[in-house]
Amino acid sequence: MTDKSIPQRLQEELTNLQSVVDEVKLQMHLGTKELQDKLQPHLEELEQELSQAKEKWEAFESSSESAWEDIQTGLRKSFKSMEQAFERAKQHFPPK
Repeated sequence: MTDKSIPQRLQEELTNLQSVVDEVKLQMHLGTKELQDKLQPHLEELEQELSQAKEKWEAFESSSESAWEDIQTGLRKSFKSMEQAFERAKQHFPPK
C-alpha cells in the first residue's frame, strides 16, 4: 500500500461511518417513541465516536508522514468502536 492510499482509505472509512450515523438517525426518525428511546444512547455514542474520528482525521491530514502510522492506529480504533456501537444499535431496528 502506498502512502497516498492510506489517507484515501481512511477518508472512505470516515465517509462510511458518517453513513452509519445517518442510518441510525433515519431509523430513529421512522421509528416509534419506544424505538427512539432505545436508539438514542447508541446514536449519542456513535456521534461522539464520529466526532473523535473526525478530529483524528484532521490531525492526520496536517501531520507529517512519520506520524501517519500512530494517527492511523487511533483512527482504526475509533472506526472499530463505531462499528461495534452500530451493531448494538442495529439490534433495535425494525425488521425489514
